[in-house]
Amino acid sequence: MNKLYSLDLNLLLVFDAMMRVGSVSKAAEEVGLTQPSMSNALTRLRNFFGDPLFVRSDGAMRPTPLALQMAQPVQEALEQIRRAIEDKRHFDPAISCRRFSICMNEMGQRVFLPKIVAHFAEVAPSIDLETVEMTSQQAQAALPNAEVDLVIGYFSDFGPNFFRQRVTSGHYVAVARKRHPQVDGELTLSAYLNASHISYVPALGNHAALDGLLAQEFMKHGVQRRVALRVAHSLGIPKIISSTDLIMTVPSVLAHAFSETADMQILDLPFDIPRIEIFQYWHARYHHDPANQWLRAQFKNVFPS
Repeated sequence: MNKLYSLDLNLLLVFDAMMRVGSVSKAAEEVGLTQPSMSNALTRLRNFFGDPLFVRSDGAMRPTPLALQMAQPVQEALEQIRRAIEDKRHFDPAISCRRFSICMNEMGQRVFLPKIVAHFAEVAPSIDLETVEMTSQQAQAALPNAEVDLVIGYFSDFGPNFFRQRVTSGHYVAVARKRHPQVDGELTLSAYLNASHISYVPALGNHAALDGLLAQEFMKHGVQRRVALRVAHSLGIPKIISSTDLIMTVPSVLAHAFSETADMQILDLPFDIPRIEIFQYWHARYHHDPANQWLRAQFKNVFPS
């Protein structure tokens, strides 16, 4: 059996205090023990090491050769433990060189990443970011293992030991090219039902759920929705919309991102569907981690719901 297992490591604090102050009463005060408890701790130390460790001489407690031999290793070990504990409970973004991995889909990169990167450049210039795209099942498995620090998007509840917090919310709109022959600043129900549509279904997100909501709306009116183009990536969508008569239904934040690079109109839908809510998700293992707490706070501050 390893002898260390039988040692109360709190006794090393007593030993270190005695080495530094050379007085039983002062060492007891420093470590927060009563005089009898301090004497008991010294007795246990002496018994464990088979050495008196400290001997009274000239009115002070002088270390023995064994105590002198142990002093530096014990002090360094305690200092490493202190640093580990203090560093774990403190995170300074201004000097940290940490890399955060964030799971988000293309919409997240278009909508969230530019503002987050600009924000980090000001408050955490040495922190690096990477984004990955995962399915719901992959993201759920990656969070507990710190393969990703945070997941941004919309999912059903991941289950026990996971947390989620709303980052932002919005509504759905339609986008169409300017000078669209059936749409001029206002989208009628008839024009929407009879249009040809683009369906955007990335691997990560709730766009498939949107398709289900739209299918229900079309069924109400006895019309079959024509999806002329189904895409898994957003690259090229703004150019396609601005150069064809296809209409697309997207979250308003994504529509505004598209409109920055293409000539299109953003239109209210001619019917009501539920709003979209974007959440950030993390695992209970990192709920109290200062670095993860700071990261979550940045998304809440930059994108108030």
